[in-house]
Amino acid sequence: MLAAMVTAASHQASYAQPLPVPDETVLARLAWTTMIALDNANRTGDYSVLRALGTPDFQSRNSEEDLTRIFAALRDNRVDVGKAVLVSPTWLLDPGIASDGTLRLRGGFEYRPKAIRFDILFRNIDGGWRILALSVAEIDSAAR
Repeated sequence: MLAAMVTAASHQASYAQPLPVPDETVLARLAWTTMIALDNANRTGDYSVLRALGTPDFQSRNSEEDLTRIFAALRDNRVDVGKAVLVSPTWLLDPGIASDGTLRLRGGFEYRPKAIRFDILFRNIDGGWRILALSVAEIDSAAR
């Protein structure tokens, strides 16, 4: 199994009202655009856009060099995470927002013989969802 993990410290945010979970179209778009950003970074070796899509915490904890190292296994094994746009994501956990405002998307893109699994945390900053943490793996489709 290939895996990559990028983390950021979680900071408590105060919200006057909890944010609603986005609709299915927005959730799919968040998963797809994150996979495309990672795929482009892996193909070009330029992780600046992936990093720029992150929260300030993500950016401060992950330099472009860090991201290059973190995602080396996916890149070296030529995992095509960009093919994610060809199918809708399946959710392994129902998308939800934690009490600190963090949106978690944990799911996959089902292909055979290999599937892509992801676990992404987002934080809403100025009305837009930005990456707080990212984990992506390619697994055998038969594995659950």
